Amino acid sequence: MASEADINKLLEPHLFQVIGSTPASIRDSVKKIDLKDKPVHGAYVMTVAIFAAAVNKATLETFLSKPEFGNIRQMVATALSIQGRTNMTAFTLLGHCLMTSEFANNITFVKEFRKKMGQDHLWEGNLESGSLSDKQKGILKEKKRVTEFAQAKQLGAGYVKWVGLDTKSFTASEAEFWGVSVPRQGTAYMSGPERAETVFPGAATASSSRIPTGSPPRNDRPRAGSTALIPFTASDKKVYNVPEDVMHYRMVILGHKESDIDESLLRNGLERFVTTTRKLAATDPDGSKGRAASTVG
Repeated sequence: MASEADINKLLEPHLFQVIGSTPASIRDSVKKIDLKDKPVHGAYVMTVAIFAAAVNKATLETFLSKPEFGNIRQMVATALSIQGRTNMTAFTLLGHCLMTSEFANNITFVKEFRKKMGQDHLWEGNLESGSLSDKQKGILKEKKRVTEFAQAKQLGAGYVKWVGLDTKSFTASEAEFWGVSVPRQGTAYMSGPERAETVFPGAATASSSRIPTGSPPRNDRPRAGSTALIPFTASDKKVYNVPEDVMHYRMVILGHKESDIDESLLRNGLERFVTTTRKLAATDPDGSKGRAASTVG
């Protein structure tokens, strides 16, 4: 070894020995495994984490050994274990963080565990109104003491969005925590180094950068009447804030290029452009008629 960097490299994987698991370290572990936009695998990992929040390590490992969890066992071994054993500290904290999310509200196990805690999640109260043992209370109070609620919430709510269980957009704080960029609601997308050219699935990559966005491409079709806006800078230098569902239909369903959108916006204006596109999407949802026509709107 020749430098502090060499020492840090060797010790970094073992930092949990002195600082324990944190929402940030769990986030990093989740991002190491193939869970992005994988709702099925994400749901299995979430199930294990929520169970871990309520039981001891031996019970958790028995639960994880069930055949139905075979599809995530390698993921757990890769990023959420220590020396071949399940990282109980990480799973327990992830489970409690997930209980801060709205997505957890309809999970029966969560509802019952909340009754036992006497509160909706670890950071809500002092654990005095539930039926936990004094030992359990002591462990959870220490976990609460060393974990910021803001980060816990960002991990929990962000996780279900990261894996695709919750299809709503990341909030600004969740996006910052998870290292992703999302469109601002209104007239602009997030600025900064993350700004990149929009590339919709199925659409040819545009040659220019008229559509600035920090949002990853959506694989699902946006809801008609979506309030999310994509700023399009036309050749007249004016920025047109085009609804996401309209842009998706034009570029993905019809395969239009930026030059087509530019020409139509200048000819029709934004209001007519949006109205015409949505009418066409309602009558020709798969775009077969529109693609056959020489021009659309």
